[in-house]
Amino acid sequence: MKERHPPAPPAEDSPGEPRGHYSGEELYVALRRDLISNRTPGGTILQESDIAHRYDVSRTPVREALQRLHQDNLIERKGRFYMVVQPHVDRIRELYEFREAIEASTVVLCCRRASDADLAHIVHLVDEQYRAAGEKRFHDYERFDALFHVAIAKGGDNRLLARQLEVSYDQIWFSRVGHLISIPEYSVDATVAGHRRIVDALVRRDEGVARAEMISHLRSAIELTERASPRSKRTGKRRAS
Repeated sequence: MKERHPPAPPAEDSPGEPRGHYSGEELYVALRRDLISNRTPGGTILQESDIAHRYDVSRTPVREALQRLHQDNLIERKGRFYMVVQPHVDRIRELYEFREAIEASTVVLCCRRASDADLAHIVHLVDEQYRAAGEKRFHDYERFDALFHVAIAKGGDNRLLARQLEVSYDQIWFSRVGHLISIPEYSVDATVAGHRRIVDALVRRDEGVARAEMISHLRSAIELTERASPRSKRTGKRRAS
């Protein structure tokens, strides 16, 4: 397999800004953000020397940052190197199926209970997500994706459901590094369009359409994950939605 190298330093750094003073914790945050923002695919090799050179740091903070990423299950050992994890398709499927069960309810409750201010905030999150995608800030793009779905759950005014959804997002976050956006077939425009269809139904307080759009949105993520998985490509098998 051809080795793919870690991402370049964050694009938002100013040219004259000193970048040689990262602690291990700071480098962990920066490297994690950059892996997502650069849509780094599973299987990418991470070499200590390459990272140290790119971020202008010594090997010590690099080792600390990689150990943290390894503890998060975002990277794994590959001989002498680390490699970005390729999440198991069954694990991703289970998480999205769990989300479907939760969010089919939260979106209906949001239609019934959300205030106009709640809905305006949800619209704002979609706008911010779209802006982040246009500026290729994919770490922020994924953050706004999570905030969008959690805001819908909170708009439903059921703390138990909202908390369960937040927990599932934590599990999804720590089981991937930009899992979906790193897949070549993934479409940012299609994802945002799906969010806008959900929002349109929410603003109209149309429970049936909102529920159907949410389910369709989540199932498309499951199907994309399965199409892109190495096992699906080998066997030609796909699970039913």
